[in-house]
Amino acid sequence: MEIGATKAVQDRLKTTKIEESKGASLVFCWDTHLTKIKGRNVLFIVNASNRYTIAMTDIEPRNWNYYTMYISSVIHGVMQEMGYSEDQIGQYFKMSGDTIVTKTHGRKSVGGINRMVMDAQYFGKKLEKEAKYQWELSEYLNRDICQPEGFDAYGYPSELFKLDMERLGIVTKRKPAKIIDFTKYIDTNRSTNH
Repeated sequence: MEIGATKAVQDRLKTTKIEESKGASLVFCWDTHLTKIKGRNVLFIVNASNRYTIAMTDIEPRNWNYYTMYISSVIHGVMQEMGYSEDQIGQYFKMSGDTIVTKTHGRKSVGGINRMVMDAQYFGKKLEKEAKYQWELSEYLNRDICQPEGFDAYGYPSELFKLDMERLGIVTKRKPAKIIDFTKYIDTNRSTNH
């Protein structure tokens, strides 16, 4: 798994030597950005393929020292919250390989982060005081229709994340929606009305 770090995150990690992306599949790449929202430090963890966004606050100093472990545990916890089984989560992490901190994953991914930061400024509620995982803010951000790097169609990040899990074979594909053929109703009605 590659954890891309923006300049703000690199500064917080106090690192200057950071690896280029190794070209891992984007679904295994999460870009991270640190910014102030409503006077609080918020860490955005954004999937480079589907733009699924996790917003975290109150990151303790030790979490910055063990950054890859911290990010992995946050993603693990959010996947649990989404309803994935331990086997499915384990499969995702096994497929994603070793976790390394890299540079961010391209302009479109960084553009997605910037969009999330901008949207977060319009979040109408206060950030939860005692919670590290800002569930309501994350939900709000994941309802933004977008066309991220891993997709050629528009969708909600939360739906696109599920589609990525299906593409990886971690969850079984859902049956496509049944299409209603309106033409046969129109033709039938036309012949009876004349």
